[in-house]
Amino acid sequence: MSTYIFGRMTNKSKIIRLEHSLKSATLASLFLLGLALPPVAAGGAVAALTTPGLETMEHPELLPLFLPDGTETRQSSSYDSSGSNNDGNFRRAYTKYIDTNGEYVIFDAYGPGCLYRQQINVWSRGRKKQAGQAHIKYYFDDESKPRVDATIDDLFGGKLAPFTEPFAFLDPRPRFGILYYPFAFKKHLKVTTTGDFSLLPDPNGCWYQYTYLTYPNTNGVTTWAGPELDSATVRNQWTNLGSDPKSATGNVTISNSITIPDGKTAVLAELQGAGSIASIKLQLDPYGRKEFYHTTLRIYWDGAKRPAVEMPLGLFFGGGGETYPTCTNLPDLSLRTLFYGFDGTNHQFYCYWPMPYWHSARLELANNTGEDLKSVSCEIEYKPADVLTYPAEQAGYFCAKRTLARDPGHGLFNTAFEESGRGKVVGLSFYSNLYAMDGDEFTYIDGSRTPQIHGDGTEDDHNQGFGGDAYQKPLWGGLVNGYQTAYRFYYNDSYLFNQHIKINYEFSREGGHDNGGETDAVVFYYKKASAGNLLLTDQLDVGDPAAEAAHQYSVTGQTWSGTRHSSYDGYERNYEYDSCSDDGRAFTGRSEFTVNISPDNDGVKLRRRLYRPENGLQHAWVYVDGVRVDERPWDVCTYSCAPAYEGWMDDDFEIPAAYTQGKHQLHVRVENAGGDKSEINEFYYWVYSYVDHPATKTAPVKNLTATTAGSSLVELQWDAAKPADQINYFQVERSETSKFSGSTVLGRSNTGRFSDSRVKPGTTYHYRVTAVNLSGAAGPFSKTVKATTGTNLPVSTAVLLGTDEITKGNWPTNNTYGTDGFILLRYFYGRDCHAMPDYLCAVDYEGFTNRQLSLWKGATPSTLLTSPISYCARYLGAVDTSNSGSITIYTGDAEPHQLSLYACDYDKKGREESIEVQDLAGNVLVPATNVEGFALGKWLKFKFSGDIRIQVANLNNKSTAVLSALMFDPLP
Repeated sequence: MSTYIFGRMTNKSKIIRLEHSLKSATLASLFLLGLALPPVAAGGAVAALTTPGLETMEHPELLPLFLPDGTETRQSSSYDSSGSNNDGNFRRAYTKYIDTNGEYVIFDAYGPGCLYRQQINVWSRGRKKQAGQAHIKYYFDDESKPRVDATIDDLFGGKLAPFTEPFAFLDPRPRFGILYYPFAFKKHLKVTTTGDFSLLPDPNGCWYQYTYLTYPNTNGVTTWAGPELDSATVRNQWTNLGSDPKSATGNVTISNSITIPDGKTAVLAELQGAGSIASIKLQLDPYGRKEFYHTTLRIYWDGAKRPAVEMPLGLFFGGGGETYPTCTNLPDLSLRTLFYGFDGTNHQFYCYWPMPYWHSARLELANNTGEDLKSVSCEIEYKPADVLTYPAEQAGYFCAKRTLARDPGHGLFNTAFEESGRGKVVGLSFYSNLYAMDGDEFTYIDGSRTPQIHGDGTEDDHNQGFGGDAYQKPLWGGLVNGYQTAYRFYYNDSYLFNQHIKINYEFSREGGHDNGGETDAVVFYYKKASAGNLLLTDQLDVGDPAAEAAHQYSVTGQTWSGTRHSSYDGYERNYEYDSCSDDGRAFTGRSEFTVNISPDNDGVKLRRRLYRPENGLQHAWVYVDGVRVDERPWDVCTYSCAPAYEGWMDDDFEIPAAYTQGKHQLHVRVENAGGDKSEINEFYYWVYSYVDHPATKTAPVKNLTATTAGSSLVELQWDAAKPADQINYFQVERSETSKFSGSTVLGRSNTGRFSDSRVKPGTTYHYRVTAVNLSGAAGPFSKTVKATTGTNLPVSTAVLLGTDEITKGNWPTNNTYGTDGFILLRYFYGRDCHAMPDYLCAVDYEGFTNRQLSLWKGATPSTLLTSPISYCARYLGAVDTSNSGSITIYTGDAEPHQLSLYACDYDKKGREESIEVQDLAGNVLVPATNVEGFALGKWLKFKFSGDIRIQVANLNNKSTAVLSALMFDPLP
């Protein structure tokens, strides 16, 4: 392919040389005291150090710089902790807790930190006026009086200075509100609202997302002083979209115009030495869909062979979804944002991302349109290093990555972005087709199995609500709406990662989408060339005697010890997405232990696995070598109402370098300081040191063995990893064939063992294990092993307890059914919806049709089963048979439980069927019970133990026998 080079400096502006070169000592103090590079003032002076808040927001040129080690991006949102879609439920999702003033807490974070983004929607459906008139209050640093006390309407509606446009926006209908005015806090920030929204119409539509940063120490952080803090600079930048928000002082301009033949590539600019690109502007002739989607921009930094940016122009400047129906006319539209845009009338593109380089920069444009580009006008502005210097060790290369994803069928999510190393995500362009907007964002950072960013709806994640509209705001908007053609910039709320990041968008069952759909996402980010700066230096498995002895672990005031089996935050299509068993302890006193760290560290991260059900508020002080870490307590504020099957949570605590540098070991004390139950629980600790390190290759898992324990358990064991291996977790897969066709991911383990209790008796299973490192890379699989479960079964019993024709489809009401677990058969577009109880090993269906039977459209509303995934939905599905079918239930214990079956003659065809309970040998435990006249639904309740088979037979040859749900509960 021929290369056409043009754009050597043709319009050289005067370089203004400012005396602001940063010496290493200045940089060191800068990153401890401030949070970024100080802006350069005209005349040679260095402006004041930046601090979190408006001062930082005034300087977009700071974006490439990394924040101090230990800075974290976090989010508080109103997501459904059960894995369902009941986001915004006032009691169980909106309210974190009720404080001593009787106010409803929606945000509670200990500093030092800064709240940068607030998205809220309380104006749902029939209560637009009442909820908006509730007061929202901001309490700083444990003060008894709020520094902000206003109605939600006034605060987000721009009626109170300085919370006005462009910082504030309230949708006119209203459907949602946005506030980008920053609130810095040195110690603590709590946000509450007044009034019990559950007493208003539609009590479940109360959504919010609060995104904030926390810093490792208080240097440079000052608590918000009051409404006199404002910035004319930011207001001007955000109002004049299309103009470069950065200072143009010292810019050098390269401009030219050229023809690029079809199939050829032109070099737009080739720069030598250090500097930073400030702006890119292009104009094309001809201009249309082909040029928009098939002219490719490539950007190379410092002689790299692979481009950091390789993107069609349309996508790089904010368009996307080339093949999606909603995007057919995108090239004819215009987009204006703070950092990029395009004009379909004038055929122009612009980009203002600051892009540093230290040796060279090369920009190319490739023409793959099928015809010549007769005229490409280009203007590139850059700052030489003697005008603006970025320290190479503290800044990253600008990158852009496109990820196309499509539901392969029965998937859980699409991945919009994944990257390893150290970096920060600063922007997202999101396009979708046949994708349900109720899907949540799940962003996992640095190996945490709990997403640090858990959204409550895709359009909400992009700053809109109820789908949204074609808004064009400085940091967010969409060419059509908030989920099919959206963009959002993570300007000061950048997603910071030190080793790995993965952004998933959940497939929701809402909206009538059977398939999860497809997404086209472009993520803009900065990244260092190194492998990362977070090194796993130790692990402590609480409850394991050997691990506790090795770490000199002790506990006082213990209130509980034992084993839990649970999952981390689940997806709508699989509540138990990431499950494991772990031993742990709880205490009201303290725990102490010794851990290894790198002496070259710049701080240490402690990560703790905890169990949140009935104890979502856990408050502790951390001591290091006898000295209390006064910067903040270890405060966990999550949902106490989370169900037992989604109880696990990983939470991080940052220990500043002042407590850790130069040390090989730390003696850590975690001391309870109050909370929900005034109790702390802990199951596993990971210890990370902030230190640059080379990439590590993930080794294969060795010495995998599988041992059966009776008919309901297989124990797996392999060589455990050492901290030096940098293994984040092991992933266990199982198949009933040696070729692993149709294999199942059973779960993850942090140790060298795993228990598989979801097995059937007399069955051969094949297993393999892979290790996944901190960068998200999976190593090769272990050798495959197999195990055959035993056939010695516990004695099976069953008794009919009675029937219920009153509850109908209202099974979750007052926990009537399903408190241990449930299976809603063919519930949504032919897919089962379930949350299995711990004692349930497996369920088999035989003799039923394989067709997708979704029945809700023709059934009586009250007979529809209330959805566990939505506050407003009711559906009905069923397995059916014209003859007979069976459901076999395998349990892992011999204890008695209650099983309730739900059947509904949904189309009123006079169905008649019988239900009989047998053991696995075919012996009748409960004689056949005839079920008829059940057009309004009927429940059959049984007491059972052991493994049983439910035999369903059709008694009416003009219809079929049906069964819609299995519910598991403790015996009354």
